[in-house]
Amino acid sequence: MRTFEQEKDLFFIDSSTYELLTEHLKTTVVCPKDEFKGHILYKNFHVSNCHRTWQIADYDYVIVARPGWYESLSSELQQLIYEEQRRTGSRLVLGHLLITQQFWRSLAPATQQRLIHFYDEKIEEVDISGLPERFQQLHHVFPEEHGGNCFATALYGVVDDPALLTEWVHSQTFLDMLERNHFQRFDRATKDSVLVFEKDGVVVHACYVIDDEYCFNKSGQTFFNPWHIARIDKVMADWDDCKVMFFCDPSKLDQLVNLGIDDKVVA
Repeated sequence: MRTFEQEKDLFFIDSSTYELLTEHLKTTVVCPKDEFKGHILYKNFHVSNCHRTWQIADYDYVIVARPGWYESLSSELQQLIYEEQRRTGSRLVLGHLLITQQFWRSLAPATQQRLIHFYDEKIEEVDISGLPERFQQLHHVFPEEHGGNCFATALYGVVDDPALLTEWVHSQTFLDMLERNHFQRFDRATKDSVLVFEKDGVVVHACYVIDDEYCFNKSGQTFFNPWHIARIDKVMADWDDCKVMFFCDPSKLDQLVNLGIDDKVVA
């Protein structure tokens, strides 16, 4: 079951807010920004994806608080911390609500799932009838945990092993695995090939080409991003600042497909 459950509350604050809170932080861990970024416990994978730490900006410290610490503060200080989370961009701000661990644990499981659903990526409705069952059965399915990303999703298409779906695969690992499965770079796409997106020389996204219209895709590594069958032109539009490459199985070069991709965007 998807959850925001964490051992501690994290609050991202600037130095001026830190000064206002020091009397309330005598028994609470506070990490300077640089130390927090390298902390393997406070910034683990689940926590990072729940908070979306890679998009949080303009903070100097992170309060690492026991559940209930926030609720023990005066309403004025709670509002101050809420405003800081909203300003810095923590994902755990939803409207006027700050999702703390004490609040989260007070909710019934069904309510917790409804709250998570507010964050879920909305995907385009497409007609998936007639497409391979191994993709249909995963269409619009959300993972139970953060981790599985676009590269793992594309590799599932290549090797047909569901165990890969939950892996957090890095770009070079992804390219190496394509090579081990004898996929090579060509100037055209085939059915059952891989479409790879590159920006400034870095591979940033990939999807598996099912046919000339549809691909198997996952937009990110969080459990808010479902596996889904997408129109290739929709994925191209989502990554329109990238160049594309085609990786194909040489044995299928007689199954070329026209994806309608302008030669100008081919790397």
